[in-house]
Amino acid sequence: MPKQLLTGTVEEQCDFLFEMAQEKMRDGNFTGAYHALKEVVKHAPERKEAVALLALAKERKSEQTRLLLVSLAGAILFIGFGSFARLSSDLWLLGLGFVGLVVGYGVGNLLNSLRRPTEVGLK
Repeated sequence: MPKQLLTGTVEEQCDFLFEMAQEKMRDGNFTGAYHALKEVVKHAPERKEAVALLALAKERKSEQTRLLLVSLAGAILFIGFGSFARLSSDLWLLGLGFVGLVVGYGVGNLLNSLRRPTEVGLK
């Protein structure tokens, strides 16, 4: 979605950004939701629902980053094992990298689920 110039009162703009942030949260775009909610909270700090959703977006954004890093670490680790074992084909290393990504993704999801005591549903 290209950037657009918001018009209307600050309250109307905050309403628009809050609705957009809720949509982004439902779509799994926690970074986009985080940035929209930061603007809402900056201009309307009294909106408790925006403050709470901003905290949730920040948490989910961190979870996504952690998941990506753990997946990448898994791929690097598996490729490192393949290199250490002196595998003769780059295709084997590519396969190990893919397996490492999948294993890292699983480990990252497990870590995220252990860190999150209860699931908060979005409306």
